Amino acid sequence: MKRYFILLFLAITLQISCVEQIELPYRNEEPKLVVDGEITNEAPPYNLRLSYSGKFVSGNIITSNLAVNGARVILTDDKGATVRFRQNIYEPALYQTDINYKCEIGRSYSLRIELPDGKIYVTKPQLMKGIAAISTIYADKTKYFVRFYVDAKDPENSVDYYRWKSYSISLKTTGGSATGGNGTCAGSCWTYNREDAANIFSDKYINGKEIKKRLVQFSPIDETAPLSQHYVEVKQMSISQEAYLFWQQYEEQKTRTGSIFDPLPSTIIGNVVNETNDKDFALGFFGVSGVSTKRLKADPASLSFSDNVSVDLSPPAVISTRPNTNCQTTYPGYGCTPPTDWK
Repeated sequence: MKRYFILLFLAITLQISCVEQIELPYRNEEPKLVVDGEITNEAPPYNLRLSYSGKFVSGNIITSNLAVNGARVILTDDKGATVRFRQNIYEPALYQTDINYKCEIGRSYSLRIELPDGKIYVTKPQLMKGIAAISTIYADKTKYFVRFYVDAKDPENSVDYYRWKSYSISLKTTGGSATGGNGTCAGSCWTYNREDAANIFSDKYINGKEIKKRLVQFSPIDETAPLSQHYVEVKQMSISQEAYLFWQQYEEQKTRTGSIFDPLPSTIIGNVVNETNDKDFALGFFGVSGVSTKRLKADPASLSFSDNVSVDLSPPAVISTRPNTNCQTTYPGYGCTPPTDWK
């Protein structure tokens, strides 16, 4: 019996010693230029954010050490007119044009970025294409959200690519007090709810027909104020095929779920490239879009209830606990009172 236990111990020891330790690969790239911005036919100024890629950066927050300082950024149209994006002294990653230069439908625009280290990144000229107007905007509700939709008529005899951007303003309540903030609406405030998904669409299969019931926004219903008004603004945008493919890949990588043994996502190639090295691309995309904008004020009491599964967009996470904090410091605030002239 003693001999048996000795042999068993040796066998187990041998098996453990034969297990090979696997070193999983990880990505540790050199910092790269990140470009985030677009121009439209809306009123200026136009915004562009320039930063360097870095670890553990999330959301829209760009720390000062990752911001690109001192870049010279020029926008040029097809007639040779130029305007400069100038760095915002209060937000170093933000570059803005002045209010005197307005971009127009039917014109082409290119961007040139001269970095402090001497590298120059450029885009090819992009046409600002017109966009079909939003025909109508409407809403229904679920237990947790007011859902907003748009209809539009797609033009005939043309290939069109769409993107929708939107935000809503709704009431939030907390258990907060005046401590640490303005006491006038410490326990309730009107807040922004922004839809961050790249909501894109190609008219490949519906060319010239109606775009019906396109979901564009989830606006959360506060359980302590279920009948408060909701306000939404939707931008329907024309985008290029190149932009459509970029944002399609972006969404595919963002929503990918799998094991740690899945291959690492590949870098998505944007449209901003080193002037002297066409293998050196900046991260991100610089867009040129025509825009149609529409607003709606929705009263939950008059909306129909729907338990249909949402398509086109995924709903955000539902916050089940009511924070016991100051409302104005907890949520991105619109203000203490709702909009008064929402049209």
